[in-house]
Amino acid sequence: MKRAYAKRHDSHNTERTHPAVPIGATDREIQLSLDRDEVLGLMQDSLESLALKLGMLVASSLLEDEVTRLCGPRHERQPHRTHTRYGHQRGTATLAGQKIPIARPRVRRTDGGGEVPLETYARLQSPEAMPEAVLRRVVRGVSTRDYANVIDLTPDGFGVQKSSVSRDFVRASAAQVKALAERRFDGTHFPVIMIDGVEYAGETMIVAAGITADGTKRVLGLRQGATENAAVCVALLEDLQARGLDTSRPVLLVLDGAKALHAAAKRVWGQNAVIQRCQVHKKRNVKAHVSEKHHAELERRLADAYHETGYEAAKASLEATARWLERINPDAASSLREGLDETLAVVRLGLAGALRRTLATTNPIESALSVTRRVTARVTRWRDGEMRRRWCAAGLLRAESKFRRVKGHRALPTLIKALEESARARRSGIERGGA
Repeated sequence: MKRAYAKRHDSHNTERTHPAVPIGATDREIQLSLDRDEVLGLMQDSLESLALKLGMLVASSLLEDEVTRLCGPRHERQPHRTHTRYGHQRGTATLAGQKIPIARPRVRRTDGGGEVPLETYARLQSPEAMPEAVLRRVVRGVSTRDYANVIDLTPDGFGVQKSSVSRDFVRASAAQVKALAERRFDGTHFPVIMIDGVEYAGETMIVAAGITADGTKRVLGLRQGATENAAVCVALLEDLQARGLDTSRPVLLVLDGAKALHAAAKRVWGQNAVIQRCQVHKKRNVKAHVSEKHHAELERRLADAYHETGYEAAKASLEATARWLERINPDAASSLREGLDETLAVVRLGLAGALRRTLATTNPIESALSVTRRVTARVTRWRDGEMRRRWCAAGLLRAESKFRRVKGHRALPTLIKALEESARARRSGIERGGA
């Protein structure tokens, strides 16, 4: 005769028998086991140490939670289960910019289908995690030699030696170059495009950035060349055109004054190109022709001209300054007259206030290029052109992540309307001339 407690035991087991929780279940709670003294010690050491410890505990808990979802709770009968635990083996996870040993649980199918890969472990082992962590630190100025010193390295952490860090940075920056080269611009209107060049160890990177109709800045692309020559500039712009950049609409092109950029822009956009020559570059070029004792007067005259509200008044003021320069240095006067109208495009289009100041110079793209210079300040040896492209792309995308909408962006509809009216006027003039 069965004892009463035996029947209760059987009934109890029957009630606890249930199928495993499906893998798609969400909103599960993860509980962490923390030693009080250890937590206090980590907090006194650094918040980074505490965060890293918590990260390791969370990683282990997430792995065990996935196993529980597949196999059900431990030590319970699961008549209908489809998966079973299969022990642990050594594995690694990437946390806080380093690789850390971790015990990887294993799961097999009960129907003989073999081992089941764990989604959580695959994500912890992502081949992109370590390169991206390295990239974030290197573009902030951390050298590959100092990488291990700027992270809170765990006793078992590895993968932070100079050679490993260098390989990870090369991999991540190469991926950024590829992503930048494959960006598409279909359906995006860029009423303003800025083009400038930055020098890397005797070679030049031509960089293009666009401003959308709502004032958002985006890096469009880059091209490497010995100098800012027309062939390189045309190649860059034609590549952007092939990737969906609309060249059928009028656009304001803000350039640094290089003739190669001017020729390339006219070739790609034709009559739709309105050139704004950078006023800062023009001031710099003219000042280089005169002695220092005339700089203050020259600055005052140019500032007065560029702040005029009307195009005719601004042009007359610049022509008066050119006549004054004729008595000091005729070459300085010639430098000012070269492209004089193009330095006043924003005035001719009727722009005012913050947007006019923003688009009168190449400062928005210069600020992005200054980030690339800071990023590459530690580079002492340029091995090849691919290295230049990788570093330049890393710096530009670092700058882009901090971009804000341009000052005066609310006036961009006024600019778009003025560009369209200017394009219609030029077409009408061409038609009358042809007739």
